[in-house]
Amino acid sequence: MTAMSFDGRVVIVTGAARGLGRAYAMLLAQRGACVVINDLGVAIDGTGPSPEPAEAVASLIRAHGGKAIADHSDISTQSGVRSLVARTVEEFGAVDALVCNAGTIGYGTTPDKIEPDQFNSQLSLMVTGVGLLIGAAWDWLKRSGEGRIVLMSSAGGMFGIPANPYYTSAKGGVIGLLRGLAIDGAVFGIKVNAVCPLAYTRLFEGFSEDVAFNTWFKDNAKAEYVAPIVGYLAHSACEPTGRVFSSGLGHVSEVFIGLTAGWKQRAHSIEDIRDNFAQIVDRDGFAVPATAIESSATMFGDAPIG
Repeated sequence: MTAMSFDGRVVIVTGAARGLGRAYAMLLAQRGACVVINDLGVAIDGTGPSPEPAEAVASLIRAHGGKAIADHSDISTQSGVRSLVARTVEEFGAVDALVCNAGTIGYGTTPDKIEPDQFNSQLSLMVTGVGLLIGAAWDWLKRSGEGRIVLMSSAGGMFGIPANPYYTSAKGGVIGLLRGLAIDGAVFGIKVNAVCPLAYTRLFEGFSEDVAFNTWFKDNAKAEYVAPIVGYLAHSACEPTGRVFSSGLGHVSEVFIGLTAGWKQRAHSIEDIRDNFAQIVDRDGFAVPATAIESSATMFGDAPIG
């Protein structure tokens, strides 16, 4: 079978200086993409920013014959995303794909200690900033005719993790953004999907106090193992849209939201819910709606919808 080439494709990768983002950028460049390495260069302890991490990755790609530039725009701001897109177009003449990888995490926040500033800092980067970047690049993705957007969610955002309401809220918000964008992009040939990656990176350090586990995880959960699904979803040959995939430790699977057939009676009581609860939650014959309209179809039933 023919190799999947990115020759002539222009891809922006955010948070691309280290860890998962670096692995994505390196793979795309190896396959021929013109890659924009966007990263503020802020260390996990908050020091920085510094242009050096992004510049180092771009230089490495060029040293191996690839095409890459470094960009240090703050993608949590409107001015930052506009600058990033403008620089990409100035350098490479197009934007064909976005890999929205930039993110952060924090541990140990219980619900009784939730602070608005922490919500804002994570949402601004991982939800608002992603939306702003997509908005700034949208016209170029439409021009491409084969625009691709790869978002980063998390198992935490889908299934939950303890003591981290900020991160789980942001990564869960990515899924809502994904579903809407997939509908909006369909008419323009833009495919939008998300990946829930699992890899040992700087952000993972401190997650466990078990030294033996951390050693094993570092050896086996390499960022390079997640890069292929991201590469596939960023490729012009990618067909799915609006989908979520889990990847790590060499494993790839799909995560989806289903809807049970449920139970219906126009006027019903609390007791009716109790008495029919088993049917309401029966997952046999569940559906996977493509849109909110599809998910409401069984509710409308015999409604005279033209």
